[in-house]
Amino acid sequence: MNGVLALSLAIARSGWQASWNRMFRFSRMKAGLIWLALQGLAAYLVARRAPAMAPDAAEAGLVGAVALIAAQMGWFGIMGGFSRGQAQLYQGLLVPLFQLTPARPLAFLLGRVIESLPTRLWTTLLWAWAYSSIVPPPGRWPALALLWLVGAAAGVVAHLAGLLLLTFWGRFHPRTMRHGNTIFGVLTMALITAAIIYLSTGGTATELALVMRAGRRAVLTTLAAVAGVPGLLLAATLLVRPEWVEEHYRQGLYRVLELNDQDTDRPGRSFWLPLRGDGVLRAVLSREWLQLARSKMTRTQLLIFVAGAVGVWFAGRAAAGQPAARLVGSVGALSLLAWFNAFGHWVSRVFQQERVTIALYRLAAVPTPRLIAAKLIAVAVPSGLLVAVAVAVGSVAARLSLAGAVALLLRTELALLFGVMGGFGAAAAFASQDPEEPEAPGAPQAEQGGSALAQSSAWSALARTIGLTLSTALPLWAAAGTPWLPAPAPLAWALALGLPLALLVGGVWVMLRTWRW
Repeated sequence: MNGVLALSLAIARSGWQASWNRMFRFSRMKAGLIWLALQGLAAYLVARRAPAMAPDAAEAGLVGAVALIAAQMGWFGIMGGFSRGQAQLYQGLLVPLFQLTPARPLAFLLGRVIESLPTRLWTTLLWAWAYSSIVPPPGRWPALALLWLVGAAAGVVAHLAGLLLLTFWGRFHPRTMRHGNTIFGVLTMALITAAIIYLSTGGTATELALVMRAGRRAVLTTLAAVAGVPGLLLAATLLVRPEWVEEHYRQGLYRVLELNDQDTDRPGRSFWLPLRGDGVLRAVLSREWLQLARSKMTRTQLLIFVAGAVGVWFAGRAAAGQPAARLVGSVGALSLLAWFNAFGHWVSRVFQQERVTIALYRLAAVPTPRLIAAKLIAVAVPSGLLVAVAVAVGSVAARLSLAGAVALLLRTELALLFGVMGGFGAAAAFASQDPEEPEAPGAPQAEQGGSALAQSSAWSALARTIGLTLSTALPLWAAAGTPWLPAPAPLAWALALGLPLALLVGGVWVMLRTWRW
């Protein structure tokens, strides 16, 4: 058993070193610091929306906060155990460890659980601090310690439950195991969207804690049935009969690896768009949209978009009767958020594959401006259609007239158009940072933070995301009447429209000068 524990700690240290390399050591923009800042900002915003209760109601608030953090960390735990466990236990360089060496799979399982502990403890501490503001000052710090312990325990047990679900799923039905990630992703995006709507419409974490207190029996019973009992069952089995878990994991891994070797892509028939006059536009649009139609990931992202559209529906019902500017800030903003979460990568990665095919365009004497225009149209048209669908859902929920719905749609589409232009320009400026060749389909994932090229170009991905976010948010902010940061309308519109145009023109200019055409 000592050998298993030593190997488990070694695997955990390997994971910690990989995270350190990826997020700090080889990251130009120190992505770890940015991620920590974003986590702290989210907890701070929630803490501001969690006013302290009266001293005589402190106990009720504490009970509700305990139920709230237990449910939240339980969900994050089971999702992390399944989704992250799928990436760690069924792919990567360390997966063949127990096949090539006498190492036991038990050490691999325990090592991944130990690896997740520091991140889980830190995340739980942030949310415990946010929810502890519900309790009046005399008892806030003891409440913080209690919330931290309860949240951490719920998260660890739920993580084990996620691993148990993953083990059985991989053992008995590995062909559909990827659908689990889809389910968790869709439900998580739906919960995040619901939380944003709730807080943006005046709700507070204190009110939510009181609701959780009223339904604490149902919440804790569900949490115990879904995460508590399965997680404790796996923990007991690992102590009493670890060979049983190892055998199920080993057989499941063999079946997953066999399916990966046998998996064939059946993309369907090709097609050409019925366009005349511009062969470049027809070829590029046909290729781009055909790839989207064939992609399995697109179907998953479409479900995430549908979950966001459901949130737009509820936001529209809550904003019924509000002025047009408020509707833009709620229905329009959430429509763009639904698109951004599901398909925003269309813009930020628009040139990712062109480093490989650029020689073909040169041999065909394709003019560079036509290629750039075709790539811009290829991402703008489907994005506009998706956002139009989400805005239509919100307009119906808000019971807008036809004129009001059209006005809302035009303002939202304007924000999307300039967002796509700015994000496209940022992607063009950093196109030279994309890899020259695509990764091999069966290449194992690196454990120590990726290749040097991936580490050196990680900051460009952040720059593309920031460019897309600002270019989308500024026109929306101006159309909504400059909420949160008042500014004169001419100045707001000049900034909102000038920045995306500057990014587009400057990014394309940089690409033409730095990219090897």
